Amino acid sequence: MKKMNSEKILLICFLTVFSLLAVPISAQQVLTLEECRKMALEQNKKIRMAKEDAQMACLTKKAAATKYLPSISLNGGYLRTNKTLKPLGNDLFLPVVPFNAIDPQTGEFNPASLQDPATALNTLVINPQTGQPLLDASGNPVFKNYALLPSDKLVFGNKNSYYTRLSVNQPLFTGFKITEANKIAQHAENIAKENVVLTQAEVLVKTDEAYWRTISLQEKVRLANSYEILLNQLVADLENMYTEGIITRNDLLKAQVSQNEAKLKVMKAENGLALSKMALAQIIGTEDEDITLSEKAIDKDLSVAYSTITSENPIDKRAEIIMLKEKLAITESGKNIERSKFMPDILLTGGYGWMNPNPYNGLKKEFGGDWSIGVVVSMPIFTWGERKHNLNTAHIKKRKVQLELDEAREMIDLQIRQNRYKYNESIRKAELTQLSKAQAEENMKIAKENLLEGRTRLTELLEAQVQWENASSEYIDALIEIKTTRSELEKSTGEIYKYVGN
Repeated sequence: MKKMNSEKILLICFLTVFSLLAVPISAQQVLTLEECRKMALEQNKKIRMAKEDAQMACLTKKAAATKYLPSISLNGGYLRTNKTLKPLGNDLFLPVVPFNAIDPQTGEFNPASLQDPATALNTLVINPQTGQPLLDASGNPVFKNYALLPSDKLVFGNKNSYYTRLSVNQPLFTGFKITEANKIAQHAENIAKENVVLTQAEVLVKTDEAYWRTISLQEKVRLANSYEILLNQLVADLENMYTEGIITRNDLLKAQVSQNEAKLKVMKAENGLALSKMALAQIIGTEDEDITLSEKAIDKDLSVAYSTITSENPIDKRAEIIMLKEKLAITESGKNIERSKFMPDILLTGGYGWMNPNPYNGLKKEFGGDWSIGVVVSMPIFTWGERKHNLNTAHIKKRKVQLELDEAREMIDLQIRQNRYKYNESIRKAELTQLSKAQAEENMKIAKENLLEGRTRLTELLEAQVQWENASSEYIDALIEIKTTRSELEKSTGEIYKYVGN
């Protein structure tokens, strides 16, 4: 009884371990081209970086829009001086006026009060000969009494000064610099968004190339294995014939050399397939161990390849053209900014400031404050032609970008024509290599029959097998070339954009 229980426990453990090991194998998915494209659009690092650039451009545009709003800043500082401040260079004498010469409403000296003879007599020095007030060298009346203000007594001994200010600045007119800067930020954001679309299209093309390259190497591994099987069978037949004395040992050795070369081709094809899977995995953002592709991915029906690609999108809808148009608009705004430097900048400013020592209360060691408001106008008058040169440079930049745009249109049109020729050429190449493969296969069959019947030499059969292997390899290359050239044609015509997700 105990023995049976232990056997059940061992069986359960074995099944559990087997099921855990079988999970990754069953979870491994056969990837199609559409699934690889989807994974690349979601996980490719270049696309993710392009999206990060687009997000940064969006934030830059939002930052540029804040220039329309007032800026608020808080400034502060500390200053220590070495010498004391002495505002007066020499002693001052202040005239003394009677009380009745002070205006009771304003608290200021009233010059009209001196028209009273009694007041003038008590306040001013009168010339006894003329009876008029005596004047000094500057033509001012001489007062009878003066108050002495000694310069050595009016000294500020505070060497430590503190200040702080809360400022608000609002641009009123900047020659449309802020408006043009916001336009530039908007165009830059549009460029970044189109760059995401362009990057996605380029990644899709690279995904197609890597996918079909992997399929090609996968087919060539199967071809190399088939070629090795043929040679293994041939060597086995030749060994029997050698035993019977029908052929020489030299013939057997030739076949064995070809057999070793076939094994080497299998190893190279398998290594190439592993590297190709690694390249595809890097593009779609997964591990190469997780990549399993269908063994029937190549469509050998060439009638499907003749479907014509007609893009409804004109050349101006291409991402490259849209980006150059936005770049042209940026140069236009740059030109307007250079022109605005000939205009004044008007700024409304205001704020509240505090100072210590307090200038509003006898320079006491305390903080005292006051508000202020004003308008600042800045207008450069002469800059030695700098603004003119910069404006001419902006004109040249705009003309250069316009030339880039015109050239890009021409190059895209040329690219479409070239890719159409390449695509049609690849279809014709596939037809010819398909015929060559069928002929080589028939030639190999005839050579083998002739060898077994003793009507031909072994070298002819080996050459026929090599020709069949080469023709089959070229046929695989031609089928893959149809796929890759079609992908390039879709990109140049803009057809590939319908697969691009925003």
